[in-house]
Amino acid sequence: MEPRFLQIAAALARGRAFRAGGGVLLAAGLAAGSLPLLDAPGYELGELGALLAVALAPLLALPAVQRERARPDPSPAAAFGGAALVLSALLALLFAGAVARAALGPCSAFTSAAAFFPLLALPSALLATAVATIVALVTRGRPLPAALLYAAALAGSLAWTLAVAYRGPAAFLYDPLLGAWPGPLYDEALPVDARVLLFRVEAATSAVALVALAEAAVRARRAGLRAAAAPLVALAVAGGATLAARVTRDALVLSGDRDGIARALGGRRDGPRCTLLFPAEKPAAAADALLAECEFHAADLSRALGLSAPPRVTVTVYRSAAEKRRLVGAAATEFAKPWLGEVHVVDSPSPHPLLRHELVHAVAGAIAKGPLRVPARAGVLPSPGLVEGLAVALEVPRGDWTIHEWSRAARDLGFLPDITAIVGPAGFWSQAPARAYTAAGSFLAFLIERHGADKVARAYRDGDVAASLGAPLDALVAEWHAFLDGVAVPPGLQEVARARLERRSLFARRCAREAAALASGAAAASGAGRTAEACRLWRRFGAFGEEASAEKAAGDTLARGGELDAAAAAYAGARARAGPGDDALRATLAAAEGDLAWRRGDLAAAERGWAEALAAHPDRPEARLLEAQRAAAADDALGAAARAYLLGEGDPALALARVARVERPLAAYLVGRALLARGEARAALPELARADAGPLPPVLALETRAIRAEARCLAGEEDAGAAGFEALVVAAGGEAERARAEAGLRRCRFEAALRSGGAAPAGGRASRGD
Repeated sequence: MEPRFLQIAAALARGRAFRAGGGVLLAAGLAAGSLPLLDAPGYELGELGALLAVALAPLLALPAVQRERARPDPSPAAAFGGAALVLSALLALLFAGAVARAALGPCSAFTSAAAFFPLLALPSALLATAVATIVALVTRGRPLPAALLYAAALAGSLAWTLAVAYRGPAAFLYDPLLGAWPGPLYDEALPVDARVLLFRVEAATSAVALVALAEAAVRARRAGLRAAAAPLVALAVAGGATLAARVTRDALVLSGDRDGIARALGGRRDGPRCTLLFPAEKPAAAADALLAECEFHAADLSRALGLSAPPRVTVTVYRSAAEKRRLVGAAATEFAKPWLGEVHVVDSPSPHPLLRHELVHAVAGAIAKGPLRVPARAGVLPSPGLVEGLAVALEVPRGDWTIHEWSRAARDLGFLPDITAIVGPAGFWSQAPARAYTAAGSFLAFLIERHGADKVARAYRDGDVAASLGAPLDALVAEWHAFLDGVAVPPGLQEVARARLERRSLFARRCAREAAALASGAAAASGAGRTAEACRLWRRFGAFGEEASAEKAAGDTLARGGELDAAAAAYAGARARAGPGDDALRATLAAAEGDLAWRRGDLAAAERGWAEALAAHPDRPEARLLEAQRAAAADDALGAAARAYLLGEGDPALALARVARVERPLAAYLVGRALLARGEARAALPELARADAGPLPPVLALETRAIRAEARCLAGEEDAGAAGFEALVVAAGGEAERARAEAGLRRCRFEAALRSGGAAPAGGRASRGD
């Protein structure tokens, strides 16, 4: 005899609603292939399936329960099984349509990301059907009470998920019914990992446990406890599986548990303003330096924003992007939770390139109102343009170009977005990140410079720029554009800006998730020394419209792997594929070809490549490296020792030790810079003094003076350090250089004030954790 759940499924499938719904979902899958992010089965399609499952489950479970209630021995399990089977079939039609459409387009119909669909949609289908079945039983099959109770269950599930995310450090949300938000939008490569598997196993087994409980209750009431033996066994098994999934999640520190993250890292420092959680193996000097950097930025930002005292901030520092993804769900994106005063970043040598930006979010949270501590119109519509714009505006430039110069270059190239939309509630996310951050940062920096930080702080508090500054937003934007008219674009910036800003938003690129996964996989394979695999992945990535840059990346991989002839061929291929506007790529190719020639011992060809790259006026960090390579290669003794260090070959510590044995100003500069980056300011000073005695190329001589002043300040020689920074402020050749020197001077005075007050720069107590 046919099982009852199949009878129910057959009855539901014969209905006109099933046929109509199936046709609609099949058509929706086919149509989805023409939309960005739905152009191939992946996370977005899986989440869409989960939401559709939640919407459709009661429409199937209610008639299934009504059918069972008409029997003398109604079975919740039969009603659940029939409704869940039909719902799964409907979702399969959506998936089939999407696969068919993807097979006709440029994206791959089946990648590892396709597993998101069954992992997100099917557990939601099972759990939603289980909840809808129980609701229908409790309400005796009455549609309106069932709908209200089901909606209450959804609302309760979502409220719980949001509450957990609000209180915890994680960037992800996993709702047993509604699916998942796996992490920040800017993490474009989304892997199917153990977290999603365990969370969804927990949802699916919870569905089985709920149905088994309902079946046991109905049987026990009808025929006694003995009749409920089978569903009670199923309840025990499903409940055990649910518990095992949760315990495994917690044991692997995949739940976003704050204490678990602290234990996984193991190190801690507490200062007056900052608490630092960091990898236990991080050298003590480096940990102290990072905490001191946090203390300065917290105080400096509070001063800039007019706060009487900075809020306390906890900075969690991860060993790698992979570890950060595993623990909190964000790999490529550093993030902050202002309402918690928390910042999450990947470890980096001092000075940390992104710490100040994220600290702005945490410190400015003391200004903003509302539960998220971010600017929001009417308290409920957050303005990401104001949030990120203020952070960019208060950054210290790391390169030669200011945010205003970047914005002028963006405007000249036609990449500057509408700022009125950017500072509104929704327009920021529709733009490519580089464009949105650039425009918002320049606009907020302009408002601070022209109208004062107090008015901008008021706008941050209320989320309303026009009301806070006392002028219509259009008028303020026009004023900003008039200011940009007077900003000159330095040599080299326009080419770099074109390369950085022409990349479109995630929502505007075809096969964006697949391309990101290929690039991520290629980078991982390259770092692990799997050269052939990395090149294969880079070239597949290039098929999505970035052939030249992908071929260049393949060449870099081959060069690091020692396949020099193949690397030269790849670079030649990249040049052949470069478009008319790819000047920045050609400059980086020239630098790479110079490096390749140095590896081969062809110093003349190396000099030609580096000279071509320098002629394109690269930004400050690239120019420093090129000049260091030129100077080292021209010196036989230093070149032999420094090549491995400057080209990143082998163990960097051993390479630096070989450099340290050569008595040259450039060697002293490299050693002193490395020591300072590790927080060893006092040890760096003798090396930097030798480097400062020269001779060095001008860009390296300037950098030596800057980091020597910094080392003096950090080592307790504040007067000498401050004098060095004051001289750099006077002699600055550009606004970015002046801003860095002024920030260094503020830091020096901050350190002096701490010492004069009897407090150590690192502050507080230190511990290594358990």
